Amino acid sequence: MPFNDSALVVGPFGARNGVPVNTQNRKAMNNIFTFSRAVSSLALAGALILSVAPAGAGTVAYWRFEEGPADANVPHGGLPGGAFYPGTLDSSGNGNHLSVWAEGWAGYAYRTDVASPLVPLTGAANNFSVQNTGGYPAMFTDSAAMRTMTPSAFTIEVSFKPETGGYRTLVGRDSRGAATVNPDLAALYLQIVPGDAVAIKFADVSGYWHEAVSAPGAITGFPWPNTAAGFWYHMAAVSDGSWLSLYLNSGTGYQLVAQTDLTLSGSPNTTLTAGLGSGGDWTAGNWSVGRGLYAGGHADRAYGFIDEVRISDSALAPGQFLFVPEPGSLSLVLLGGLMLCFRRFRAR
Repeated sequence: MPFNDSALVVGPFGARNGVPVNTQNRKAMNNIFTFSRAVSSLALAGALILSVAPAGAGTVAYWRFEEGPADANVPHGGLPGGAFYPGTLDSSGNGNHLSVWAEGWAGYAYRTDVASPLVPLTGAANNFSVQNTGGYPAMFTDSAAMRTMTPSAFTIEVSFKPETGGYRTLVGRDSRGAATVNPDLAALYLQIVPGDAVAIKFADVSGYWHEAVSAPGAITGFPWPNTAAGFWYHMAAVSDGSWLSLYLNSGTGYQLVAQTDLTLSGSPNTTLTAGLGSGGDWTAGNWSVGRGLYAGGHADRAYGFIDEVRISDSALAPGQFLFVPEPGSLSLVLLGGLMLCFRRFRAR
């Protein structure tokens, strides 16, 4: 409703009922109205931004690698290589724990090299990441819930500081025979590909293959063992059933680096497949971290550092990703906007 000063009732120092106030009073009242409207808009914007960032929306599994201590091996419980041992706990509370393949030659160790001391979305302490300790790193799940899940929408997030290389799968899902375009493909790859592009690829329950691949040079790996030359990245792959989107955060916020319209594929159902087949060292539907699968064999190992892996069975918005700007930064932005409005109001 527009401000109408012609009906303003003022005290003994102004106009009487029904008589317009003078020009100076009209200007002052309009300024007050403008300032009030700006404050309300900023407050609403802040509330909307904060409201879309629940910490656990649709979380299936969340591996934080915070067990420590520094430089200790991620434990495997003294079991033979390939046996499942829940050495990395699922912090979502769903019990979908993660196992290394073995300690040493096929394992990981805790490192204090992290992207940030806190996870911006949740404010949780981030003390450790993990780094491969041998030439055959692999981590995998073994829960029935994760093995059989077929989400129509999903989000996969991972933080990583990679070595140089070709195909490097950060998060995968084991399968052989689910993709009709090439039966040797696994069910899913969230990976770095040759040329240092990043990609999300998956097979759906109808056998169709989908992928979104960035332009080359999206990331820079470090030459082993020069870890100081490396960079941390945060990646999020999102499918809402109609669009497949890939976001990359190189330290300045998430940017959309690849996107594919799934409706153009002709698939009658773009739900993620649970996978097919099994082998002597893998089971269809299990998820992997740090390696992929191709033609039924472990492949595409991601050497370097990995941290903060979260899988959700819903399509999250960028404001819900783990490494969104810190809430404190948002407060400063809103405060700055209020101060600017006040200064403009005072200058009128």
